[in-house]
Amino acid sequence: MNSLEEKFNHLVTGITRTRRVEAASSYSLKLVGLSEIKAGSNIRSYESDVFTASGYQWRLILYPLGNDNDAQFIELSTLKDQKNGYAVKDTCTFGVDIAILKPAEKLETVTFLHNPPNNKFTWKIFHFSNLSDQEFVLSDQFLAGQRYWKIRVDPKREREGVYILFPKPICQTVLSPAVYVMFKLKIRNQLNGNHIERTVVTVRGHGVPKLITQKDLYDKSKGFLVKDTIILEVEMLCMSQTQVISK
Repeated sequence: MNSLEEKFNHLVTGITRTRRVEAASSYSLKLVGLSEIKAGSNIRSYESDVFTASGYQWRLILYPLGNDNDAQFIELSTLKDQKNGYAVKDTCTFGVDIAILKPAEKLETVTFLHNPPNNKFTWKIFHFSNLSDQEFVLSDQFLAGQRYWKIRVDPKREREGVYILFPKPICQTVLSPAVYVMFKLKIRNQLNGNHIERTVVTVRGHGVPKLITQKDLYDKSKGFLVKDTIILEVEMLCMSQTQVISK
């Protein structure tokens, strides 16, 4: 007995029975003259022609009178009984579906970093009133958790958004892994400690659509816009870090 046969002999096999309409995807064998198979005959087994499936060559072997080494698929009497629907006009068809499970080619590891190094960034925006007609303004990029990020501000009155995002990949055809991040956005009150802050949990590219109203922002008594300057702070609280390697 070779090593391959020994491995198969140690496998725990079982039979699962289901009903289906679709024909076999790998190979089919039609047996005509089922009634001629009788106990005591010389028809102990039948080997089909060679067929290819999943890159390998196979044969379908039928044991009409049973095989002591394998589990019984269906009793011959059950197969022959036309009331069961397996045999029609003394003919039945056996089919094979073969699927080879290949090992995964890649391994993805995701790590959630809490309070990563260099997780705080402050952005002072000078001459803010001059930006009111711009669609958006971007900060310098900053490094946090081995990834570069930017703050985006939408100064237009109908938008007033403040977002945290990271630059898109250089090659736009490459789909980068999703990045899950929890961060805190803050606009500092430059007169007292009544800052406005929001904590956001999101996937990349999202933020706070309206961190502060235009009324409060341009109200000098509120202390958020002083000498035409606002101060934004971001604190990265948690983020995912993904690594994909080929095996």
